[in-house]
Amino acid sequence: MTDRNPDFGLFWLAQAISRFGDPITLIALATVTYQRTQSALFTALAVVIATVPTAIFGFFAGAIGDALGHRRAMFLSDVARVALIGAVPVLLDLGAPLIAAYVCVFLAATFAAVFNPARIAIIPQLVPPDRLAAANSTIASTDRTVEILGALAAGFLVATVGAAAFYVDAATFAISAVLLAALRVRPREANPFRLSHLYADAAEGVRFLLHEPILRANTYFSLAAQLALPVVNGLTPVYLVRRFANGDAEFGAALFGVAEAALAAGAVGAGLTLPEYMTQFRKGQLLVAGFASYGALLILLGLAPSLLPAMVIFFLMGVANVVFVVPNITLSQEVTPPELRARVFGARIALLNLSWLPIIVVSGALADRVDAGVLIGIAGAVTLATALFAARFIPAVSEVA
Repeated sequence: MTDRNPDFGLFWLAQAISRFGDPITLIALATVTYQRTQSALFTALAVVIATVPTAIFGFFAGAIGDALGHRRAMFLSDVARVALIGAVPVLLDLGAPLIAAYVCVFLAATFAAVFNPARIAIIPQLVPPDRLAAANSTIASTDRTVEILGALAAGFLVATVGAAAFYVDAATFAISAVLLAALRVRPREANPFRLSHLYADAAEGVRFLLHEPILRANTYFSLAAQLALPVVNGLTPVYLVRRFANGDAEFGAALFGVAEAALAAGAVGAGLTLPEYMTQFRKGQLLVAGFASYGALLILLGLAPSLLPAMVIFFLMGVANVVFVVPNITLSQEVTPPELRARVFGARIALLNLSWLPIIVVSGALADRVDAGVLIGIAGAVTLATALFAARFIPAVSEVA
């Protein structure tokens, strides 16, 4: 697709480079936190730091993206993140407390809250409607391709240079900003940014989200089905360190990088083949099947007796993730008017993160007393049950074309 559409190709390259560094900050922050505190709770809070801004600010971030223009919002967000992420290793080298790094990552995540809905909303402006599902699959698969490289780089960088790994993430944002500055987007009606209208604009997105029947049903189902994700995201570093690394944080960081790479590898394969299957199955069927598979795999992960089967399960989890993510995004893009897309996606992302926050904190606290694998398995059972319930009783989710 990229060679037939230069503008989509430029956008694809920019966001791929930007996302390359994301695992580096996640793994570096989690590792630095565990080294300093030896606490599962505080390690899980490292994930919360990157989640709270989206939960709090996400409703307004999408409105900002619609008002500024999706390309401009992405560009400004990248520029801000260059400075914020680049400041983290400087502060740690100066002996600043861990909270200083948390503040920088928190602020960077605030700009990410603007970047992410704009990133999804801009895709229909770059490709024709009949290529939308293929474009989303391309983004999903290439996201995971660069995450393979980023996760592997993260494990190596954190183990060798420690907090200096944050500099690499800052550099990816700088390169992305340069590429986005050259991106041409189909013109649309201007929607000037006014701070006084921010609340009303955000509320308009929420109203559409909750009143459009298909989107409303899909949102409620997705919120429930994805409650397992914060458990897995928050506890995977602790799960790997304690079960397979014998408490060695640096070896655990390397295993975390390999696990992230396995997830990404599975997603690549699924992303490359999913567009063909999306013409043969309803989006709702793929959505439910993806969540059901993901839940079952989490149960198996909690029972994994050794590292090799665990890594195979991580690979299959990457496949299942794409199977439910791509139809979810494509459906939402299709039913949302262009002028509301960023704020609708911002509201969805915010609601998702609001539902995640207490789960991350509670699961992190429980993991100091209960085996992390047991908690991951329980979370998988909840997702599996939710998917099976929707398949049987909620046709507005499972039968959407």
